[in-house]
Amino acid sequence: MSGVSIEDRGRARWITLDRPDCRNALDPDVLGALQAGVDGAVAAGARAIVIVGRSGAFCSGADLRYAVAQGPALIENVETHLAHFQNLVRAIVSSPLPTLAAVDGVAYGFGCDLALACDLRVATTRAYFQEGFVRIGLIPDGGGTWLLPRLVGLSKALELALLGEKLDAAAAQHFGLVARVVAPEDLDAAVTAIAEKLVNGPPMAIGHIKRLLRDGLARGFDEAFRDEGAAQAQCLRSEDCLEGIAAFFQKRPPVFAGR
Repeated sequence: MSGVSIEDRGRARWITLDRPDCRNALDPDVLGALQAGVDGAVAAGARAIVIVGRSGAFCSGADLRYAVAQGPALIENVETHLAHFQNLVRAIVSSPLPTLAAVDGVAYGFGCDLALACDLRVATTRAYFQEGFVRIGLIPDGGGTWLLPRLVGLSKALELALLGEKLDAAAAQHFGLVARVVAPEDLDAAVTAIAEKLVNGPPMAIGHIKRLLRDGLARGFDEAFRDEGAAQAQCLRSEDCLEGIAAFFQKRPPVFAGR
């Protein structure tokens, strides 16, 4: 058993980590199950992906019990081991679907990077984010060195990565890392409400928004402006755009088909 479950709630795919004995730590089987859930979402008809951790934790990072059990073999094949983690982050970032992390409790090490890789984050009041790699002589390896400074700024990113200290939910919201902070018992309702907005939105436009905003961080203005124009032309020719305009004038909610 991987400790990962997948549930398609309408058009939102919920991927749930539930390994209470290790605060949802990750080994290759868990990583594979998570990536399979992300990779299969489009084919399943999903329009949004939610990643959630249960039992009072989001994810405590790599499963050190697995690492210790591997012994020297882990170091000998460390590139392969790292690829399991990096491939999951790539799948989340490159997915055309909007992704949402529901963070309750700890998001530590790669668990922190897993949350950062998602497009939006909702945290409970007892949640915290911690790039604790430096405490064991390592560096963030789930895209954290790229993601963190773009989300909270270079100075704060350096502080968090160099000192390995906790960032609680209130501070995470202050720095723009999370979209909402709610009581633990309200997490599912808050995430469901956001997911419903995403799945009922225009899929083509949402996919372009995600791609253009992420790609724009590494592009010059002229290149980004050109790509924006090409994407907007495609959206303007879509059935969803016609539906959105019709719904506006008819004063009703639009029904987007993704065409």
